[in-house]
Amino acid sequence: FIVGHFRSGTTFLHYLMGQDSSLAYVSTFETMAPWILLNDKLRKLVEERLPEKRPMDDLEMDAGLPYEEEYAIANFCPYSFYHGWYFPKRINYYFRKYVLFEGVSEEVKQKWKKWYEYLLKKITLKHDGKRILLKSPVNTGRIKLLLEIFPDAKFIHIYRNPYRVYLSTWRLYEKILPIFSFQHIEKEMLDRFILDFYKEVYKRYFEEKQLIGKGNLVEISYEEFVKEPIKKLKWIYEKLGLDGFEKAEPYFRRYVEKHKNYKPNTYVITDKIKEKIYNEWKFAFDEFGYKK
Repeated sequence: FIVGHFRSGTTFLHYLMGQDSSLAYVSTFETMAPWILLNDKLRKLVEERLPEKRPMDDLEMDAGLPYEEEYAIANFCPYSFYHGWYFPKRINYYFRKYVLFEGVSEEVKQKWKKWYEYLLKKITLKHDGKRILLKSPVNTGRIKLLLEIFPDAKFIHIYRNPYRVYLSTWRLYEKILPIFSFQHIEKEMLDRFILDFYKEVYKRYFEEKQLIGKGNLVEISYEEFVKEPIKKLKWIYEKLGLDGFEKAEPYFRRYVEKHKNYKPNTYVITDKIKEKIYNEWKFAFDEFGYKK
């Protein structure tokens, strides 16, 4: 599982590791059509309707590229945070119900687990039993729940400077809500949600990561990873005891070379906003070692 807050480098890591043919992943097509993902006949219809690039960061989009399995869960059932993108006035409700699972009955938890397992069984069948590489920022707050299903799962946590995360998350919502949502949400309400989501998810993560088995968790900063992606990826494989790095290395290098001119979004931040972020997320600055 690749975990980490939105806009922390999870997609870059997912795309890069997806070059390893020994791993399977849930593709964009498979998340959009999970009921029929064993049949690729409709894949062309999905391809024709996809934008060439993701609206929030201009990374490439393609029906065959890795994507977040949470979209498939949202298409399967009502137990997904991403339904909050359609109804942003209730986004906090979906977050607390289906990320933190607060006030949720054991029956609903079991239903969520069954849908999640059902999806991964289909992916396993389609890809001949390969190890599955999964990426979903919301899973950062579900470590305990995931371990109840997959007790020996391996996790890669990538994190980023909280100032950048805040600004980039705002851009994410500014880009996707006009596409997905049926409602308008006031900026003040959305800002409060962005601040609370980060706090609640990371407080939960810091508590639950202790449950992960020895040798099954690596943590790396985005800034460190993008400086030397091949070197750091080799380190990740070694730390987690994953095979296949040497065979996949030429494909990793080709991907990095292809995207060497990619420029991330730039932002201007005021002292007032910096103060707000630091006051709200000081615990994360301290944990990750970022300066005020």
